[in-house]
Amino acid sequence: MFLTRVERGGLASDVYQRIRDAIFSGELTTGARLDVRELAEALGVSSQPVKEALSRLSLEGLVVIRPRVGTFVRTLDIADVEHILDARLMVEMFSVTHMPAEIDGDRLNQLEQAAIHLEQLAGTQPFSYMTYNETDIRFHETLVEMADNPELVRLYRSLHAHYVTARGYYGRAHEKAIANEKDHRVIFEAVRAGRGDKAAKAVQDHIMAAKNGLRQLMKL
Repeated sequence: MFLTRVERGGLASDVYQRIRDAIFSGELTTGARLDVRELAEALGVSSQPVKEALSRLSLEGLVVIRPRVGTFVRTLDIADVEHILDARLMVEMFSVTHMPAEIDGDRLNQLEQAAIHLEQLAGTQPFSYMTYNETDIRFHETLVEMADNPELVRLYRSLHAHYVTARGYYGRAHEKAIANEKDHRVIFEAVRAGRGDKAAKAVQDHIMAAKNGLRQLMKL
């Protein structure tokens, strides 16, 4: 195990970030058993922040905790990925076609700022995929929030769809970001114009491109 040791500042957050990054990069491989003591030793910390990190990662759908058996990096096959992205597609398309006539100005501004930030990140070197992914999550969650349906937001977050995409594209992250650079702007402009039909088509194209790309990558 080659995880780098954690500095003492921001301990719990750093442990979570290190383990999560190791899962995305494949350093901790799909299906691998995660031993708390081994992780703690590799990171140079006590067991408690590792346990907290694994619990958080479980809530995000990145690891699976099986009582009395162990904790494992979640295994995803093509069918899992397609089902998750199909569900995400349904929620986002419903959201953009069921927004109130008067769109919340603060949320619209948040959507625009996230789109701008994504464009900036796509053109930045060195490219930070994890920062890009978190901004992408913020953009799409804001999009769903704009439908003013808390249950829809809760359902959307439970899918953990962006983490699935991040894991699949990690090795080709910058290439994907550049390819999708304009998508978020197109979605935002359609929402701002009150064109739910146009926004739904842009969302569909965006998610289907990710789905088709992951399908090809997972067959390699």
